[in-house]
Amino acid sequence: MYVDKFESIVLRWMVIILVPALLGTMLVVKDLSTQQKNADPEFNGYVAPSNLGDWIDLARERTVTVSCNEIAGSGFSFDFLPVDKARWSFKRSEETESILLTNYHVIEPCLQAKKLVKIYLDEKKVLEAEIAAFDSARDIAALSIKRKIDPLYSIYYKPYSGYWVMAVGSPFAMDGTTTFGNIINLEDDKIFTSASLNKGNSGGPLVDNEGLVVGMNTGYRAVAQNVNWAIDINALCYKIAICESDTGLLHPIK
Repeated sequence: MYVDKFESIVLRWMVIILVPALLGTMLVVKDLSTQQKNADPEFNGYVAPSNLGDWIDLARERTVTVSCNEIAGSGFSFDFLPVDKARWSFKRSEETESILLTNYHVIEPCLQAKKLVKIYLDEKKVLEAEIAAFDSARDIAALSIKRKIDPLYSIYYKPYSGYWVMAVGSPFAMDGTTTFGNIINLEDDKIFTSASLNKGNSGGPLVDNEGLVVGMNTGYRAVAQNVNWAIDINALCYKIAICESDTGLLHPIK
C-alpha cells in the first residue's frame, strides 16, 4: 500500500512538472516554426530574400539591353512553366531560340523605320532580334533571338500592396542595374512600385522575393515622389500569349 501511494505521488509530481514543460517546449517550437515561416519568401511576400545576392545574379543574367534606332531600353528572357497552362501566340524553336520581353515603345522606332532591334548581352556581345509579336495597347513586345538564355518565370499568386520587389534593367546604359522597393498599389494592368526606375529601365523585369516576374518595368511619374509602374505579367495573356487556365491568366486577380 505504501509503495503504491509513493508511486502515485511521484507520478503526480511528474505530471505537474513535465506536462507544463512539454507544453512550453511545444509552444516554443511552434513559435520558432511560425517565425521561420514568416521570414520565408515562399510564405511571406513582404520580406526581402535572405539570399538576395543569388537572386540579383539570377535576374541580371537573364536581363539584356535592347537598342533600337539609338533608343536604349531593357528586356529579359521569359518562358512558361507547364503549370502556367500558357504558350506563345507565335511559333518559335525551343532548341535554338529565346524569347525576350520588352516594352513596345522601346522597339516601336524599329517598326516604323524598318530597322533591326539589337540586343546587348552582359558580355557586350551584340545580337540581332526579330520582333515576334507586340501589343501596342498594353506596351508589350516579344523578341526572338537565336541564342539560349535561361528564362525568368511568372508569379503564381496575386500581388499585394507592400510586397517586396526588385527592378532590374539598363538605365542610362548601365547594364544590370538593380533597385529595391515595394508594391505601392495595383490598377488594372499597372503595378505601381517604389523601386526606382529611370530612362532605360523600360522593358526590364520587376521580380518578387523568389525571383519570379511580377511585371515589366515601364515608366515613372516625374512629379511624384518615387512612384513608378510596371505592366502586370498577366497582360501577356491578351495578345502575346495564349493562356488556358481557368481564369485565362497567369496569376489570379482576386
